[in-house]
Amino acid sequence: MEEQTHDIGPWYHQKWLWFVLAPLIAVVIYASIFMYIAITTSDGIVKDDYYKIARGTNVDLSRVSAASDRGIKGELLVDSLTGDLRLALSSNVAMPNELTLDLVHPSHQKYDQTITLRSVNGQGVYLGSLQANLEGKRYLMLSDASAEWLIKAELLPPYDQRSFKLGAQ
Repeated sequence: MEEQTHDIGPWYHQKWLWFVLAPLIAVVIYASIFMYIAITTSDGIVKDDYYKIARGTNVDLSRVSAASDRGIKGELLVDSLTGDLRLALSSNVAMPNELTLDLVHPSHQKYDQTITLRSVNGQGVYLGSLQANLEGKRYLMLSDASAEWLIKAELLPPYDQRSFKLGAQ
């Protein structure tokens, strides 16, 4: 008996071979793209009082406790329609004429805002303006120009005509 051979063509014309190899080739291509993006882009800077000792990372809370010792507390009114900020602070000590307000985005540095609040009447009322609309969660960091004290808070939307309590209440 004579055996019949069937010509199946070259290996690169086989459909099942490409069915198996296509996902592997795609993984190599996508991994190369993602590695390039990971290496060339910046992760951004963490805005807080972190420092490293040996292998651990610690948080310096001395400025937060300094604000608590001075009895600094207040209320921030955010008007997202006009972009106005009104801060009313009370304290056991004299307050400076200017304060720095950092509104930090949790995941990306380009959405952070640093705002200078100026005293209106010398009695603890400060005004400032947003640089851009606030969307999503923000971390608030309020400090004086000499960075002797710091008040932290977490701001959650909605922001329109909403007030936030700051400091030891």
